[in-house]
Amino acid sequence: MRFLLKYCCVLLFVFSVSHLNAQEFVVRGSVTNKKTKVPLSHVLVTIRSSENKVVKFTQTDPNGKYAIKLSDFSEDYKLYFSILGYASQSVVLNKEQQIYDIAMIEKATEIKEVIVKAPGIHEKGDTITYVTSSFAGVEDKSLADVLKKMPGIEIEESGEIKYNGVAINKFYIEGKDLLGGRYGLATNNVHHQDVGSVEVMENHQPIKALKDISFSQNPAINIRLKEDAKARWVGTANIGVGDGVDPFLWNTELVGMRFTSKMQTLNTYKTNNTGTNIVKETNSFSFDSRDNNFPKSYSLKDYLEVEPDYLSDIDADRVRFNESHLISTNNLWSLGKDADLTSQVTYTNNRLKSNAHSVAKYFLTDSTIVNEEGESFVSHQNHLSGNVILNANTPSYYIKNNLNADIYWDDMDMSISGTYPNNQSASTPYRSFSNDFELIKRSENSAYTLNSYNSYQVKHQNLDVVKEGDKDRQEINSSVFYTNTNTSLAFYLKPFTLSMKMGVLGLIRKMDSKLSGIPNTYGQVENDLYVHNLTGFIGPELEYKNNGFEAKFNVPFSFSPYWYRDYVVDEKKSVSKFMIAPRLYMRYHFTSRLSASLSGSLAQQPIEEQQFYKGLLLQNYRNLSRGILNFDTGFRKSLMLSTYYKVPLKAFFANASVIRLWNTNKRISERSFIDEFIINGFSPQKNTSKVWMVNGQISKGLSNPHNILSISASYMDFCGTTFQNDIETPYSSTRWDVKPKVKLRMFSWLNVSYEMKYMKESLSVSSTGTHSSSEMFSQVLSGNFAYKNKWYFQLLGEHYNNRPSSTTSTHLFLADAEFTYSINSSWELNFAAKNIFDQKRYTYTIYDALTRVDKEYMIRPRTIMASVFFRF
Repeated sequence: MRFLLKYCCVLLFVFSVSHLNAQEFVVRGSVTNKKTKVPLSHVLVTIRSSENKVVKFTQTDPNGKYAIKLSDFSEDYKLYFSILGYASQSVVLNKEQQIYDIAMIEKATEIKEVIVKAPGIHEKGDTITYVTSSFAGVEDKSLADVLKKMPGIEIEESGEIKYNGVAINKFYIEGKDLLGGRYGLATNNVHHQDVGSVEVMENHQPIKALKDISFSQNPAINIRLKEDAKARWVGTANIGVGDGVDPFLWNTELVGMRFTSKMQTLNTYKTNNTGTNIVKETNSFSFDSRDNNFPKSYSLKDYLEVEPDYLSDIDADRVRFNESHLISTNNLWSLGKDADLTSQVTYTNNRLKSNAHSVAKYFLTDSTIVNEEGESFVSHQNHLSGNVILNANTPSYYIKNNLNADIYWDDMDMSISGTYPNNQSASTPYRSFSNDFELIKRSENSAYTLNSYNSYQVKHQNLDVVKEGDKDRQEINSSVFYTNTNTSLAFYLKPFTLSMKMGVLGLIRKMDSKLSGIPNTYGQVENDLYVHNLTGFIGPELEYKNNGFEAKFNVPFSFSPYWYRDYVVDEKKSVSKFMIAPRLYMRYHFTSRLSASLSGSLAQQPIEEQQFYKGLLLQNYRNLSRGILNFDTGFRKSLMLSTYYKVPLKAFFANASVIRLWNTNKRISERSFIDEFIINGFSPQKNTSKVWMVNGQISKGLSNPHNILSISASYMDFCGTTFQNDIETPYSSTRWDVKPKVKLRMFSWLNVSYEMKYMKESLSVSSTGTHSSSEMFSQVLSGNFAYKNKWYFQLLGEHYNNRPSSTTSTHLFLADAEFTYSINSSWELNFAAKNIFDQKRYTYTIYDALTRVDKEYMIRPRTIMASVFFRF
């Protein structure tokens, strides 16, 4: 027995030592690009025997690191490294060496002839991947240029991105949210050659802790960079000079970015006086406060309206006379696997000039008032914004804190000739500070949420109007403290999710104003008031998701006491309102390709407490506004049916929506014409309005990914009522448009694109029998010629035909030319000519309620630019 015990102990000792020795032999190291020294991820690392049999394998991590444990060692073992796009390498293992660092050389991979359908688009689950190089051409520079060519992806004029008709809710770069909704800074500045692919994640839930608890209706986009654009500084520089509207034209753009697994940074500096709107790149498309019965954010109303009308048809860059500067730095630091700290600081300085002429016709019951106006406008806009965001996003908890500051200081000067000549000067400084905190804690099938948003805003608005030696002056000072603090608890009982949200929304707003130069007979000319509101709300919500069917139903209830005090007339008033706003959303996925949604809501009209004032406010030289102290609320009903169809591998996307709106108000808008003024206000009278909206879009990529055909159309019909000079005036207006586009690669050296738009607007006033309509037709044709990827030549032609009546028609022809020579892969020389025919003016017609305006804008004259482009 003693011998047997001794024998077992010896065997156990030998086994333990051998097992320990086996664990001690680990092959590890790193893999990098030999040329750029950038770590390579997803490299396949295998250990093979002399018979080429795989013994062990692994892949490199995002930092290019790998490690393989061996249970035994053989002298004939070899270490193999392989990845698409690089030459494979091997090395014989040495028992005395455990670290093997490899530098791989890029090499094109030759494959046998294959048949590929829908090249450049791949589908895996809910993710659609677009290979950027499949859609890019030599004429493209930024990522936005290529996104516009991808079937199913649209970029609105504002810069907002939509996928198959639905706005995205997140924009990631390498899986990180660097820009927090201001993704125009990336799409307009990241060079497409630094981007490997664009991933569209359908029905994206950005908060991991809410997975399976709350479904999302919106997609997200993730940008995958090429390996040689990571872990080092890359960017572009463009410097151009020219001659045109000013003695000297300039356009300078500097972009530098660096993306690693631990840090991301994107920095831009831009300046130009060529008409390009660079300020648009800073627009924010955050989803934090959308579709919310109790909005998180709050903005003080801008009562002044001293701005020119902006064109809706012709490219606004054609009429923008500017001096613009943009500085932006955006940084993200990784604090761990699921935590980030980001900071964003942006400053814009924008000096704008415009010259326009207009004729406005106001349709009254018994007459038509005509106002002719020549407009010369200059504005100086300054905006400084910054925020710091701490974000932790894990499956068990979510924490986000956003500290934000916005500071504006804008000045505007406008000289008016025509029926009422005058000079206007306005100043509108504004300051806003806010903090947004959100916490979500997940515990198996339940989630707890706490959110607190607090902001303080101050806005000063001053306007001076000088006419025929007289001076009207308007001073408005307003401030507000706003808070929205709420909590919710959600339970997931498959396939149902039941949640309850409750919270408090409050504001303290003060406003005082003084108007001089206007006769007291028009009404009260001063305001000094405050409004307090404290709203308690509770919102039960039920979600259901099973077998392709999704539904969400919520019924928020609120109780809102309001306190109003007017110090000018020494009036106090307090009112409490109880409101309910049920809403239902349903979506059914018939197949993975086809889905449809139906949504509807019934809600009381919100109380517009920023209309609570009795004293007149001078908005501009012609318009005065009068508020109304009315706590009565009407109802609004909405119904929307949408359908979506897609076949990504055939590059086919289609969507359509029908929307019906009913509004029942307890007050009606009115305007009165007194002397040279128009007084706009409200009358406490019940009225209804109805709206039909229909829109749809189809896009199809053809056999070549550079060939895309798309068509979109929309229709809107409005029926409502307004008061003019104390006379009730029902009216209706319609607008519809259709926009087909086609982009073709005719030959390897020739790309052609054509875009057409037809739009018609009409206005009918039943009480007077007035009917007026206008039509607009435009078309844009461009041809891009490339030779050996060295020489590039583009011709662009635009034609606009406006028909403000059946007997009047105007035509405008514009043409541009551009020549580019690529010295090498990094340097380019560019020569461009804009408005070759040197057209001077553009005319068009718009309708707004019972008003028709015929506008004429001055166009930027012929310009010649030469520039140097460098990519590093």
